[in-house]
Amino acid sequence: MIKIGCIGTGGICGVHLRYLKKRDDVEIVALCDVKKENLERRLKEFGGQGFADFNEMLERTELDAVWLCTPPQVRREPLLACADRGIPVLCEKPVERSLERAEEIAGELKKRNAHVQIGYVFRPMPTVERLKKEMADDKIHLVQSFYGCNISLKRGSPVWFYDKELSGGALVDQATHNFDLLRMLIGEVTEVRGIASNPAHAKEKGYTIDEVIALSFLFENGTAGGHVHTWVGDTWRNEILLSGRKRVYRLDLGGDVLTVDEGNESRTFRQDQGRMYEHQNARFLEMVASGDWSSNPCDYSDGVATLKLTLACDRAVSR
Repeated sequence: MIKIGCIGTGGICGVHLRYLKKRDDVEIVALCDVKKENLERRLKEFGGQGFADFNEMLERTELDAVWLCTPPQVRREPLLACADRGIPVLCEKPVERSLERAEEIAGELKKRNAHVQIGYVFRPMPTVERLKKEMADDKIHLVQSFYGCNISLKRGSPVWFYDKELSGGALVDQATHNFDLLRMLIGEVTEVRGIASNPAHAKEKGYTIDEVIALSFLFENGTAGGHVHTWVGDTWRNEILLSGRKRVYRLDLGGDVLTVDEGNESRTFRQDQGRMYEHQNARFLEMVASGDWSSNPCDYSDGVATLKLTLACDRAVSR
């Protein structure tokens, strides 16, 4: 039985805990949050012992793994506390809001030989694994990434979400997943250019996010590409198209479908089980159980590289 704890019991924590509760080999032992109402709600739903202080939780319980679901600025101390005790951590993305702090944390974790998986959910997906195999003998020359939703039209998210200083906006909160996947598939980006606009609601105090964003990339290997993002779309969509010399690859990340076009022929692959968070959590639990971390989809240092690209993209549209 894998005994787990969770630090931070806000929205994303519930996604993880609902999956973990279904597992026969997992016991939810402890939950921690400084917000009493959040903690009590999760304890009622998932059980376990409640704590307001993560240090107390780590001292008083025996845990095999921890899920870290705090805001990005509240990661250093719990990460290092777990590392000092040899407890593996699945840490939500992004790794931090500050690149300087993230790099410092990465150094501290390396000294401790810590095992940390960053919550970039696309990497372990079966459709992504299949994509890597399909394009292994191809040369990708163009990438097109699209993420759309209607957050700014419905205005149904918490008020703070529309303050870019607090939420990070579309790029830091959402597009970072796409940036991370493109880094894994294509390599590092050497140049970024971008523009942004607000076609639905003008910026004002408390509403400082960019509603529509267009970015252009140049990768180190010469591949060109771009990412477009809208918060005034019709519904949630996330798609990546990769153009190669031999084939075109269409990855529907929301629908869990990969389509490969080669000449006049088309092949389609669908994930037959689980959603993105389930694959992410399953991989982490496999590594915790085996002690073999060679298949870690994204360690902390890799997450820092994605943060660097994400912040570069954000600067590109903020000029």
